[in-house]
Amino acid sequence: MSDAGEWMLISLDDKLARRQGVPTRVPVPRAEMDGLASGGMGIDAMRRWAGQFIASAPKDGGWRTENAALLASLEAFIGKTELWSKAQQAFAANDYKKAISTLKMISAVDPNDHAAKMNLGNALANVGDHAGALKHFDAVRETFGGDADYHVSVGQLRLALGEPQEAADEMALALEANPECKPAMDALVKLGVLVAIYEDPRDAASLTYVRSDRVLEALEEEWSREGRTAAYFLEQLAYHEAEGRHAVALAAAERALAAGPNELEAERARMGRVAALLATGERDEARAAATSELARRPAPAWAHVELARCLFDEGKADEGRAELDRALALDPSDQTALLLRYWPREVKDIAAVQACIPALASFAEAHPQAAGAWRSLARAKAAVGADDEACALFARAVATAPEDDELRAECWAQLSHAKKFDEVLRDAASLDDIAKRDWKLRWNEAEAQRGLGKASEARAAFAAINADESLHVEVRRRAKRAVRAIEERAGG
Repeated sequence: MSDAGEWMLISLDDKLARRQGVPTRVPVPRAEMDGLASGGMGIDAMRRWAGQFIASAPKDGGWRTENAALLASLEAFIGKTELWSKAQQAFAANDYKKAISTLKMISAVDPNDHAAKMNLGNALANVGDHAGALKHFDAVRETFGGDADYHVSVGQLRLALGEPQEAADEMALALEANPECKPAMDALVKLGVLVAIYEDPRDAASLTYVRSDRVLEALEEEWSREGRTAAYFLEQLAYHEAEGRHAVALAAAERALAAGPNELEAERARMGRVAALLATGERDEARAAATSELARRPAPAWAHVELARCLFDEGKADEGRAELDRALALDPSDQTALLLRYWPREVKDIAAVQACIPALASFAEAHPQAAGAWRSLARAKAAVGADDEACALFARAVATAPEDDELRAECWAQLSHAKKFDEVLRDAASLDDIAKRDWKLRWNEAEAQRGLGKASEARAAFAAINADESLHVEVRRRAKRAVRAIEERAGG
């Protein structure tokens, strides 16, 4: 501190001053020094003191010459007041063009105001000038480097400019600054550097981020805990299988087989293992495992399906179709077998799907008690936009397998798609204790209630799903978002 009559000049750290756009030396009245320890120095107080200091400064030419830099910095600080107010109003109104022009004026008035340059970079990014924005971010790197938010912003600009490696480097710097920086971790997930996984798919607190090439290593400790059962590893298998992490699914299947499974658990693990082997490119091993399954008596339909997939992968289409026919002879409801046997390779090609319907319909007619056949046909009708026919076919499938909650949930989803919400609720009313049924049923009941404008009932149903700790955390989060959407609409 230095003496200046009734004032004390407090020197601020250069970097901190540039970050806040304030002078490096700030005059503080002696009478207010004691209050700084508890109240600190706000921007408004600094401006007020700067104005008072300039007004009361000595008129002596020598003093003013000696303190010319100080006076210039204080005058620039005061001169930006109205401009900063205009910039803030422009941001609040999403008027980025006005914000850009105003911030450029602030930067001209005070080149050391790096807060203005940061905001200018953000405004340019909002109007799509990513290269221009990056230029301003680079200009303040010495000031803001080491700040997690700064590196995330630069990383997002690098992504927008098509520079993924540079973006990943910035996100890594953000994590060095703040290891808990979720935006940086989410960005690295999109870049494929990290993977977001739940160690327990039902526990939101178990979310962790691991390197994409070290997922198994990261799970090793969790999977090796005492008391892990085959059921636990089958749950892990299903989770990682659904997320497309086939190498992890393979490891989970093998652990399930080594954990003393019962007969049903062992078959599910063997099926998951074969599918994972094929998905990871281990076709020969997958083929051998599927063939081994077919030596069992009775041979499971899924083994024929997996062998067919191997054969298709080898270019042996006729042999593959023959295996699918064997699978469907054992289980005419097998959805994968039906998809591979009757549907086109491009399932979004409406004309190709339309062309497959006659053969699929003939198969369903030949197997009237196979709910899965009617389900596949209903899906095909839905795919080509024949909603009423799809609803009728789903209803026939449900009548054939009334205890299949997933099938009924799909039927309700189709009814809702066709705006037949009242039919969903009538069917829901016919079920005993729907609160204990599959969550997909409860979800589609809630959607039907929302479709009919029954906001209170829909909100309660979604809230109950959100509170169900037996469900995957992402399902509960979706339910929570649905509750908020209903509340926001009601509030609006």
